[in-house]
Amino acid sequence: MIRGMYAAATGLVVAGEQQEVTAYNLANSGLPGFRERGLVYESFDRVLGRTADPTGDVTGARVARAYHDFRPGPLQQTGRPTDLALGDPDRFFVLSGPDGPLYTRNGTFYLTPAGQLVSQAGYALQGTNGPVIIPPDSTTYSIGLDGSVTADGQPAGDLRLVRFRDPQQLTAAGPTLYAAPPNAGLEVAPGRVMQGYREGSNVQPADAMVRMILSARRSLRSMAESLQLNTRPTGS
Repeated sequence: MIRGMYAAATGLVVAGEQQEVTAYNLANSGLPGFRERGLVYESFDRVLGRTADPTGDVTGARVARAYHDFRPGPLQQTGRPTDLALGDPDRFFVLSGPDGPLYTRNGTFYLTPAGQLVSQAGYALQGTNGPVIIPPDSTTYSIGLDGSVTADGQPAGDLRLVRFRDPQQLTAAGPTLYAAPPNAGLEVAPGRVMQGYREGSNVQPADAMVRMILSARRSLRSMAESLQLNTRPTGS
């Protein structure tokens, strides 16, 4: 009976964690550049109260790891000159974060009075030679497909774009921000930049809702199994 209760309880925990991740994805489904998050599960056998090798008489489940789904989102034309989208699915913008570089696919930027392009959180967009700066007295500016920045027809720098050999090593620093440990394999990689566009979230709300319903059903089923095992007469 205890073994069955343990298996049902671990299933309940896993279903609850899946609910939290799905709810987080839904809450950010309208955020430009957001990447869906998911969980990988694994089953395991263990004897309660023992430290010996698994014997197979106790089965449970647990979350093995979390991951980010880096498939691209849909492009949306906005016409705003500070909205930028990346045409290559594996490229990232580089931002100057408070504790070092941050990386994002969210191309919604703003122009400060000093001429800096910054993210919604105020982090400066980086070029190949430092922050991207549009001279404040410029009357026009543009960003080319190759990431080159011009102001009044004069060169004003180039965007710094990067990619990672193992993007699953990135760690979330916000809904659309990532920090990169050394084993992520950072590479400078120029790519296509589309001005006046932004990339939407890759979350499919309808699919996420279905997963949330299925996860809720699994939670209820695990709870019911646990209650049945708990009320079963001794020796059954």
